[in-house]
Amino acid sequence: MGMMKRAIAAIAVASLVSGFAGGIASANPTIVVDAATGRVLQQNDATRPWYPASLSKLMTAYTVFKALKAGRIDGGTPIIITPRAARQAPSKMGYPVGTLITVDDALKMLVVHSANDIAVALAEGTSGSIDKFADEMNANSRALGMAQSHWVNPNGLPDPRQVTSARDMAIIADAIITQFPQYASLFQIQTIQSGARVLRTHNALVYRYPGTDGMKTGFICASGFNVVATATRNGRKLITVVMGSPTPNERTNQAVNLFEANYNNPGGGFFTKAPLLTELRASNYPGPADIRDIACSRKRGGSSAAENADTAEVLPGEPGGLPVAASPLLSSWVTAPPIAVGPYLGTRRPLFAFADAPVLLDRPAKPANSKVAGKKGAVTAAGYADPAKALAVPPQLTDPKLNKGRKSLKKTANTKAAKAKPAKLVKPADPKKKRKPQPEG
Repeated sequence: MGMMKRAIAAIAVASLVSGFAGGIASANPTIVVDAATGRVLQQNDATRPWYPASLSKLMTAYTVFKALKAGRIDGGTPIIITPRAARQAPSKMGYPVGTLITVDDALKMLVVHSANDIAVALAEGTSGSIDKFADEMNANSRALGMAQSHWVNPNGLPDPRQVTSARDMAIIADAIITQFPQYASLFQIQTIQSGARVLRTHNALVYRYPGTDGMKTGFICASGFNVVATATRNGRKLITVVMGSPTPNERTNQAVNLFEANYNNPGGGFFTKAPLLTELRASNYPGPADIRDIACSRKRGGSSAAENADTAEVLPGEPGGLPVAASPLLSSWVTAPPIAVGPYLGTRRPLFAFADAPVLLDRPAKPANSKVAGKKGAVTAAGYADPAKALAVPPQLTDPKLNKGRKSLKKTANTKAAKAKPAKLVKPADPKKKRKPQPEG
């Protein structure tokens, strides 16, 4: 009997070290956590440093949630697109400098479209600058026990100083679930619509894996394809993190396999008490891996092909490259109507003012028959930038004579109206008199 117990214990230790569950093993960092207990059900290199890419936006969202809770901002607070925000690389919303957006809409754009410009606008609108916001992100990481994480920007665009781990991403996911359950629906949104543009989440699991209820994907060449996902089955919620998949298809399949293995193994294998997230030991790796030669190799078509593949995986239609036999993934899409988002049209100023970012939307509405409203790619009839068209600052907002705020615009309009000659009254034509032919044109 003693030998049997020692054998079982040896197998249990081997399972923990190797990251096995249900016969599935992975070479890249992964972790599966029971959300109700915070216990680790399966892990492989979960404390290995890794580039987070857009998974950074989970910490960005968490930091904004804390600011909302503290009353520093509210969902209706307008934030502004500054020149720095507008310069961010895609994915982005692409609104012009000076555009106002509410915090509520900005969070939807951040989570669903992974908009890098909106991440910067949220950081600046919440803390006044990216540096101050990054300080808050790092303070939150320390408070949560995210020992492998360091943040320098809110969007996850490439920076060698910005690192995390699979374990740390599971910690932030768990913190969002437990501390801010009121925002759970934010991570379930499949599509948003801004003007005529319909923008889809990059997380194929929310469309095709039954029970998925969040959260976020991330990709840069150095990190490969990452995902933090949560799913609920029979009242049991699991958190799964996959870092460094070579393709988006493999990222989706690996997450599904991890979910399935642990839903089918509810007792955690041989473990009567699996370790907590914070009990996992740090790895001995000196720094994050750089897998750009795999994820963005020339053979695969480079970085552009990788980015296109990330988008193509969630396009409507029949998905390709996914397992056919005995797959728990749905063969057809489950879609919901898009959530409308867009520029803020109110008159309130943002919490933080930036000298180099005029508030373009704090202007009187233009009449529907104005010349500017009729110009393609300028502004809509309401006088704000139309996201469905090529974005450009309309000339009347950059004219130095009119760029002194609402009072100057109103004064100029009143002066022009006063100088305008009254229209001549035209008497009705006498049907008895012969009418002279009018020139055409």
